[in-house]
Order: sequence, then structure tokens, then C-alpha cells
Amino acid sequence: MIVSLIGSVTLFFTLWLLWNIRQWPKVRTGVPGVFPRVSILVPARNEERGIVRCVESLAAQNYPDFEILVLDDRSEDRTPALLGGLARRHRQVRVLHGRKLPEGWVGKVHACHQLYEASSGSWLLFVDADTVHTPDMLRSVLHTAFTRETSFVTGFPRVLSAHAFGWLILPMLHFIIALHLPVRFVSRSRDDRFMAAHGAFMLFSREAYEKIGGHAAFKTEMVEDMALARAVKRAGFQADLLDITPVTSCEMYETPRDVVEGFTKNIFLGVGRSSAALFALLFLYGSLYVWPLLGAVFAFAGGNLYEGGFWTGIYLLGVLQKWTVDHRFGTKGPWHWFLPLSFAGLGYIALRSWYIGITKRGYSWKGRVYR
Repeated sequence: MIVSLIGSVTLFFTLWLLWNIRQWPKVRTGVPGVFPRVSILVPARNEERGIVRCVESLAAQNYPDFEILVLDDRSEDRTPALLGGLARRHRQVRVLHGRKLPEGWVGKVHACHQLYEASSGSWLLFVDADTVHTPDMLRSVLHTAFTRETSFVTGFPRVLSAHAFGWLILPMLHFIIALHLPVRFVSRSRDDRFMAAHGAFMLFSREAYEKIGGHAAFKTEMVEDMALARAVKRAGFQADLLDITPVTSCEMYETPRDVVEGFTKNIFLGVGRSSAALFALLFLYGSLYVWPLLGAVFAFAGGNLYEGGFWTGIYLLGVLQKWTVDHRFGTKGPWHWFLPLSFAGLGYIALRSWYIGITKRGYSWKGRVYR
């Protein structure tokens, strides 16, 4: 009975995901009919590892009218010195020095607000300092935005990682979105529940950004990307979630510990601090993607080949789902075979996020603690 139920639900999710991922619009290669001025805005705090790659890729954009503003948010490493060198080499680059973080503000939100204040473009592109972009990124994204008549574009970059734990966890962002979000409704519905966003890449028309109050309206939000994206939809502007993996990649976290800390600060907040929602999702993922492999092992060990075969088939359906998403979004390697480990790792981080949230110990990130 249980194996049949789990198998049926997994088959449904497989068919759903195969259809849903085809609805995910790709960034279109092309040249926009007009070239409005674009301000590329990069908040940077302790980003010595990737800031040079990021800014060099932005400075190489095949686009006629843009500025690059990078805000050093009181870094404690070599970021300020590296930014000074970049500004001397590239005329488009201007370095800002962040003000002291005011009480009640989240650090990144405050940095982005300062970048907006100094910007001059009619379009604002916020990117993280650990992203890298192809030379055609800017004009392709603008071309797509104009073609689709949208005022806000966001997307999840292609995942890069220097360690196995990163490859197990980071591509799950694409997977979970493809599993749960009806992507077709992001642009076709005004309901702000049909939205996903990634703070590493957010393009706004200045009109839309200012209409929603910008980052200043969400100064206490740890998950500010979703708050901004939903506000855009509520304000009546067209919003889009694009596949930007052909033009933007991101190595988000240097170490496994960074992965844990980064996801810890987002997961419980991402479900609205709802313990019921979090544990319901953990039960669902455990049933569909962790237990089948364990069930197969126990069944075969007990000599029940028939049941073991069923559990193996369910496990392989999950592998097919993950391979489909990985293939679409440029994740190479055998990581789809380890889907149960990916969900087990996410489960651990989710429980850690929940515990810190309910005990109000505060989420730690880049030397700051947020409660």
C-alpha cells in the first residue's frame, strides 16, 4: 500500500516536472531595439575571492551605455584594494564606500539601497559579487525583457562549486523551484504567490523599483529578493523568472560551512517561519526522495525482490527528475544519482534553520548576526 502510494505521487511529480520545466523561459540572444542606460549594482562585503572575476566580466559587456557601481560594505579582507585596482583599469567602474549599518537594517539591503542612491540608469541590475557573466549577458537580458514587455527580471545562475557538498546542495535551488512553482504563472498571473527570485540577479526598470519603494521598503528582510519580487507583482508590473544559466554563473559558497550558513539563514524564513510548512515539506521530500533507496536496500537485504524492485523504480524516477533539471540548467556530473543525499543534507540544514529561528539565537552571515 505505502509503496504504491509513494510510487504514484512520485510518478505524478515526474510528469509535472517534465512539463513544468518546458515552460521556463530562456534568456534570448539578441540585440535590443534601444539601448537605455543600465546601472549594474554590486554589493560587496569580504568578497576578495571572486570580486575581480565578477567585475572584469561586467566591464566586458557588449553594450554601449552602462555603469558599474560596486559598494565596499566595510570589508575586512582585501576587497577594498582589489576594487581600487579595478576602478583604475576600467572607466565604467566606480567604487563606493558603505556607510555604517543603521539599526534595524539588513546589511545587503542597506548596501543595495546605497547603490541605488548613486545610480543614474533607467534600468537597475543588482548582481552578487560571486557571479560571472558572458559578454552578451546585458544586451541579451534587456532584449528578452523588451520582447516580453516586462519590468522585472530575475533568474538563478548556473551553479559552480569547488567541493562535493556544494554540488549536492546548490543545484537543488533549480530542482525545488521546478518541482513546486508553476513557472507559466510567474508572468501570466498577478498573484504574487506565483513568484521566485534570486538576489544574485535582479533587473528592474527604475520606474518599477521606485514604485515599490526599493530596498528601503524592505530594510528588515533577510529574504529580500522574494519580498521585492512579490512587491513588483502587487504593484501591477510584469515580472519574469528566466533561465539565465547561458549568460550568468555563480560560485556562491567557498566552503561546505558557508553552504550550511548561507542556506540556514534562508530556509525557515523562506517558508514564512511556519514550522508546519517546514515539517510538511521535510516529510514529503523524505518520503519521495530519501526513503525509496533505503526501502530498496532493506527489501533486497530481506530477500523481497518484488518490493525491492518497486522501491528501486521509485528511486530511479527521482533520479530522472534531478537529471532533467541538471541537464537543463548546466549542472554536469553524476550528482543526480545522489539525490537522497542532497535531500538529507537539505533536511539537516532546514532543521538547523528552524532551531535557530524558534530559539531566536540569530542567523550569522559575513560577521553580522540577524534576529
